[in-house]
This record gives sequence, C-alpha cells and structure tokens, in this order.
Amino acid sequence: MKPTLLLLPGTLCDGRVFQRQCRALRQVADLRPVDYAHLDAAGAWLDRLLGALPERFSVAGFSLGGLWALELLRRAPQRIERLALIASNARAASIRARRRSASQWRLWRRQGPAAVAGQAKPVYFHHPAQRRRHGALVRQMARATPAQAARAEFRWAASRPDGLPALQAHAGSLLLVSGAQDRLCPPAWQREMVRARPDARWLELPRVGHFVPFEAPGRLSAALRQWLQT
Repeated sequence: MKPTLLLLPGTLCDGRVFQRQCRALRQVADLRPVDYAHLDAAGAWLDRLLGALPERFSVAGFSLGGLWALELLRRAPQRIERLALIASNARAASIRARRRSASQWRLWRRQGPAAVAGQAKPVYFHHPAQRRRHGALVRQMARATPAQAARAEFRWAASRPDGLPALQAHAGSLLLVSGAQDRLCPPAWQREMVRARPDARWLELPRVGHFVPFEAPGRLSAALRQWLQT
C-alpha cells in the first residue's frame, strides 16, 4: 500500500509548484497536493485538512508550506509518519516577519497579487534565467489565490509559533532540502533544525535559491523518493 503524501505549497502558490514532483512520485505515493483556495481561519482550515486525511500520512511543505506542516505536527504528532521541509524553517515569527507580511498585504490591496509576486521574485530565484523561465507561472499562481486565502497566509507567517519543540519531539523521518543561495531561508536556519534533530537528513543544493521545486526539480524528486522508501 502506497504511503499518503500531503504536499503543502508556499506563499501564493498552488499545486502547480509540485507538478514535476507529482509526475516523478505518483508510482510510489498517494499524492495529495493542497489547494489554498478555501484557506481562512488557520485553526478551522487545519482541522478540515486533518479530517480529510487518513489516520497516518507524511507531509512535505515548501516554504510557507513547511510552517503549516509544523503546525500539523503540533496538532497531530502521532499521525505524521515522515516530515520533509523544503526551503523552509522552524523559527517563530519575528518582528521582521510581521512587518514583511503586513507590507505584502498592503501591496496586495493596493496593486494586486501580481505586484506581490513581482516584488518577491528577485529573492525567489538564484539565477536570472530561472526568474525569466518561471516568473509567469509564479504570477499566475498568485493571481489564482483568493484574497481571503492570501490574507490568511500572510497572517500565519506573521504569527506562527516556534516549531523547534514539535520538531524535536517527533520521532519520524525528517528530510530537509534547501538551496545554498536561499536568501529567505538561509543555511544558518537549516543548521538550527539539524541541531534540534541530529538524525535529520539535510540536502543542501549548490547554486540553488529559494524556489527549490522549480530550480532543482529532479534532485528534489529523487530526495523525496528516497525519503518515502526508507
């Protein structure tokens, strides 16, 4: 029986961010990419999500999706078999994070989702060629995000608790995948999680920035496959 794998996208993203991984892993896992279209109050949304999942499942979260994954781990640690955090972190919200989220929401209200995606794109990708290649899809995913979902995403990023205690308490397999050139979730933040979980496998990808699923799709898929089958 194939394991169930919940795939949690990043800010203003949808299941398309995992399209290459879904093609690569569909033979080894029951894939459940998440759609944030109905995201509202964090607690109610997470309860609905847990209610739709089997008793045991694995989670892979990209960026903001990793923060949601840690909250699922806090709420239902006994149900999560494996955890993969992709270009993410386990830090509590900081003043800087709160200011950034507030600024993003103001920009959304004034100029729309494409403006928010455009502002973030320079720090998403390490190579200009990657920005040009994937920029249109990043904007499309942002435009497809309903306003109430975007606001809930920004609020969660600005209010999330410290994820390290839940990470330390969990006994399941932990995979960390990050870009060596990630300016949003840098290597120092990955090392914090490795110190909390010395048994974790950390794959740091050279010449890769924040958008690991787009910048290194093959290497990410291979790491997830090995993690699922171990």
